[in-house]
Amino acid sequence: MSRRGRLALVVGLIALASAPCAALDVKPAPDTSLAAALEETGTMALASDGVTIKNERVDFGHMEISFAEGTLVPVLGKSGATLGVYFEGRGGYLYTTTDVADRAALSVNAARVAKSIRTMQGRVTDDFKSALILFSEPQFTDLYADASLPHASASAMSGSFQTMLAGALSTYGDFGFFTATARLNGHGRFVYAELSGGLERVGYAFDDVHNGRERFFNFRKLADYNVRFSETLSYQSIPGWTAERRKTIAMTRAEVAVDTPDNRSGTIDSDLTFHVHDAGTRVLPLLLLNNRDPDSADWSSPKNKLTVKRVVDANGRELPFSHRYGILLVEIPPTAAADADVKIRVETSGEVFVDMKGHHGDNYFSLNYEDWYPRPVSWSARSFTFAVKVRCKKPWSPVTSGKQTSSREDGDFVTAEARSDVRVDTIAVFGGKYVTRGETVDGVLINIHAYAMARKNVLDNMPKLAGSIAKFYASLLGPMPVDELDIVEVPEYGFGISPPGLILMTTEAYKPHEEEANYFVEGVNARLAHEIAHQWFAHKAALAGPDDNWLSESFAEYFAGLAMGAMNGDDKNVFGFNKMIANWKGQDKYCTDGAPIAAADYLGGEDGDKDRTCLLYARGPLVLHMLRTSIGNDRFAAAAKKYLDTANNGPATTDDYAKALSDIMQMDMRWYVDQWVRRSGNAQVGIEQHLDADGPGGYKLWGVIRQAPGDGFKKLLVPFVWDNGGKTEARVVFADEPEKKFEFKLASKPGTVKPDPYQNNLAVYK
Repeated sequence: MSRRGRLALVVGLIALASAPCAALDVKPAPDTSLAAALEETGTMALASDGVTIKNERVDFGHMEISFAEGTLVPVLGKSGATLGVYFEGRGGYLYTTTDVADRAALSVNAARVAKSIRTMQGRVTDDFKSALILFSEPQFTDLYADASLPHASASAMSGSFQTMLAGALSTYGDFGFFTATARLNGHGRFVYAELSGGLERVGYAFDDVHNGRERFFNFRKLADYNVRFSETLSYQSIPGWTAERRKTIAMTRAEVAVDTPDNRSGTIDSDLTFHVHDAGTRVLPLLLLNNRDPDSADWSSPKNKLTVKRVVDANGRELPFSHRYGILLVEIPPTAAADADVKIRVETSGEVFVDMKGHHGDNYFSLNYEDWYPRPVSWSARSFTFAVKVRCKKPWSPVTSGKQTSSREDGDFVTAEARSDVRVDTIAVFGGKYVTRGETVDGVLINIHAYAMARKNVLDNMPKLAGSIAKFYASLLGPMPVDELDIVEVPEYGFGISPPGLILMTTEAYKPHEEEANYFVEGVNARLAHEIAHQWFAHKAALAGPDDNWLSESFAEYFAGLAMGAMNGDDKNVFGFNKMIANWKGQDKYCTDGAPIAAADYLGGEDGDKDRTCLLYARGPLVLHMLRTSIGNDRFAAAAKKYLDTANNGPATTDDYAKALSDIMQMDMRWYVDQWVRRSGNAQVGIEQHLDADGPGGYKLWGVIRQAPGDGFKKLLVPFVWDNGGKTEARVVFADEPEKKFEFKLASKPGTVKPDPYQNNLAVYK
């Protein structure tokens, strides 16, 4: 490895080498305004001259790029500052993922969408003939600014460079936004690399600016469309990034006013408060959609467009901003000290009052998990209280997250106001032709908002059903995080969604005997239970990142099963717990040996969504079922409650759950989530057991539990169960090593001894 070509990116610190005598005119990145920083990256071109290099290498994150021999040319911005390099010649790369779950995802994704790539133990290597590397500030300048290197003309490379640059900007058009944020805020680095000419064109992004992730991907071109899509192959954290690091700009308060005079278009004004950790911060990077075009993913589409009219500070002074790529950058005066509070007002307008399919419908509009108001980029930075005011036109009426504080009619309009003094991670607003019924159940006000066609008995019974489910959860997990729950009919079929304080249920839940609803009716009560469980799992403990999505979906699904089991004694007429277990086991066989649960949201290809569903809604619940039946009901519930109470309406991670579980068990239980959430596969178990007479009337049950050593080995709690005169007895063996011997003394001769007779463990017994 050449020392001159070596660059190690370390979070918060980059060592830059510069030659004392430069062969090329290398200008530093300017320290300037948001507008100037974006203008700098708006025009990129090759320098007129490059250098000939040989046997050099650069490293960033887990990517190593080697230049065997060829021409390297700086990529210049408008001012002449260096924004990257372009290379033609011979080279190769090595990408490595060290994350256990991501390693499995890389193998699965490569087999699906990059068949020419071969992975080996989390490593991918290939050759390339051309490379484009863009960076938020000049890097490895010694590669192209060394007076001893021979010059080379770049004129013949301009056409191929422009083609590759156009492709890069169609994939990461927000490169300029990353660069402006890094430069003006004075920390974080962003690197984009694209490598072509090998077996597969690949890309790589190192994001030390927003979310602390490295992404390795390839490309897919759609016929008849002048656009290409990137397919994620690997997505791992940059070492050193934590949930705290992701909260450097966190939203603490949102006051949002929504006004639509025609239920199609209108205004959304947001008064927002942010806690900014770093002194000298000059840019707030926020998510905010540009449009809600149902037919295009292009941020610049004019259909159903959302326009930012202005942004002002707490004193009403206008602030510079830029709104592209679904991101809003707001330039603020530099924060004078660390841990400052910054207040801004963002005023927007547009035709964004559409249904869930992106159309202007006759029944409702939805402002839900889309970024319809500005919010931080990082999941960990969204934990805020709010107040919301919504006005829409009759006969529609608004429904919102939070506790309603007022509702009034004013001529042709209805206005509702609500607030939440409990921290949440999102706000939801709906408008529709609703009939509302309300009932207080165990101190929780439950409102049902349905269309006039809903059956009366459903409107009468649903509050009681929802209240019973909530009461069951509260007995295990503590009080519901909100004191008002709104259940809203959505005129679609087959799903539910649960923002804070809201449950969205599709039409079959309200008209269960109509012909078009029949297909979706089975399991509708379990679906309601699942969505109510989200008020704890996803809101009382919000997700810190996509790796942790099982803490939301798998927990909600499993606790829904427990609720169905508690409320219904059998499964003859109800989709109850036993049927749910059977359904999970039936699905699990299709995703057992692929990627692990932690990688569910990173899976690509045609089967990506199917596997995600299988992992989060079938395998995840089975992992929790195995845990509950191994450690007992009380400790299982206590661990879940401790995890929720510790999160306390803030973000939480899989490691946080492992710690709560360990505290309750009074032993280190990290191995459980490591092997069942971050790894795939079931245990392959061989059991040898014997029963011998042991003294007068006594018996000895002994034997050995075997698994092959290596990565496939999994710790198990194996129950041995038998009948003893009509009474069930059991002993449990903790098989924590590949060959585990056991021996039990029994007072009388047991009936037939069966290991794990109910198949609660994710194991195949031989």
